[in-house]
Amino acid sequence: MRTKTPFLREKMLEAAGKLFGSKRFHEVRMEDIAAEAAVSKGTLYRYFQDKEEMFLAILARASHELVLELRARVAEANTSRERLIAVADAIITFFDRRPHLFDLIQRAELAQGQGRAFPWQEARDKGMRIVLDIFAAARQAGEFTVSQPETAMLMLLGGLRAVVRAGVQPRPQGLARDIVDGFLIGAAAPTRKRSQKLARV
Repeated sequence: MRTKTPFLREKMLEAAGKLFGSKRFHEVRMEDIAAEAAVSKGTLYRYFQDKEEMFLAILARASHELVLELRARVAEANTSRERLIAVADAIITFFDRRPHLFDLIQRAELAQGQGRAFPWQEARDKGMRIVLDIFAAARQAGEFTVSQPETAMLMLLGGLRAVVRAGVQPRPQGLARDIVDGFLIGAAAPTRKRSQKLARV
């Protein structure tokens, strides 16, 4: 029996990811992936029993990569605000480089109901924890206080997901900074009339 090599496995996953990014899931055949990876179909089946196993492996790898990227970017920032900007920018950049991922995540969520593993859970759980830890550090350092951290964390991450999926392309300069400032300070500044009223109260 031939030994499996990580390099060959990664090569096939890269090929599958490329095809999933350019076609609908049901349109991609195992022979297409084999051709894209320049391997025989038999070699492909030695590593993966079917297309479902391949896309779950792609998600598991991407999930781990996003967590590593988030941690690295957060470690480089000096303040909690800068850490949130780093998180926002990392998420937007990560998904912009992998536009097919959201569809694969959605497919995996549906499969989860049928008893399959959900390999994106690591990125989801650890991403939420990273944001909550930033909120806690900000409060401790006296930078800012988030009154409902769990809700605010879901709003921030959910908003980033919406920006990635439906936001303007190409991305405006300083988008991550604008998102975080809008999140921390408020997206709507009071009108002049409203400000005068508040000043008289």
